[in-house]
Amino acid sequence: MAPLLLASQYAKQVACEPWEFAVEIEQLVALGLAPNDFRWLVRSGLVTHRREVTLEGENGRHFQAAGDLTYCERSCFVLTDCGIRIAQQFHQAANVSLPVDSKLGIEQVSQNGTVHKQGVSKTSVPIWEAERRELRFDGEVVKHFKWVAVNQQAILNAFEEDGWPPRIDDPLPPNAEQDSKRRLADTIKCLNRKQCYAVVHFRGDGTGEGVIWEIVDLPE
Repeated sequence: MAPLLLASQYAKQVACEPWEFAVEIEQLVALGLAPNDFRWLVRSGLVTHRREVTLEGENGRHFQAAGDLTYCERSCFVLTDCGIRIAQQFHQAANVSLPVDSKLGIEQVSQNGTVHKQGVSKTSVPIWEAERRELRFDGEVVKHFKWVAVNQQAILNAFEEDGWPPRIDDPLPPNAEQDSKRRLADTIKCLNRKQCYAVVHFRGDGTGEGVIWEIVDLPE
């Protein structure tokens, strides 16, 4: 579990998508893992995997979903939240330290399936992956858009392009048939609805012309 846990801690420390540090299958095979070991880890919910499709010269890493029980030389793995928790317990019991000291939060799942965490980082910023239509924070999906939501995604695009400052001006283009302040307020309300990891909260700046994002304290 050590290389997988170390990879998750690297990603958390630099506040990026966990897949940027996904562990290649060859590294795990070198440690003695066999195909059935990978199948057991996946079926147990400790790891998830994808096939890397990054081309030479591309910026960043790119992946495609793959069948749960089939693997190839380009398969890569990351720990799930459950896997992180179990891996931490192994290392605490063995009194082993990793190069990166990062206290990862423990997840809580409410009855409606919303994921919460204790120990949410106050220094991380969200990540908006426009191609996947996913808003992420601390490696968790905050919100996934099944369909295009033009106004909401315009706000998320603006935050991502500006590096997630505390506030941005209303990025929505003028529309003569709509009141701009009302449209912005309605869009902000929609951003806060149906979040599967309810930690990022959006609100207006009080003028009707700007949007603020903030980390909210979650119930224990």
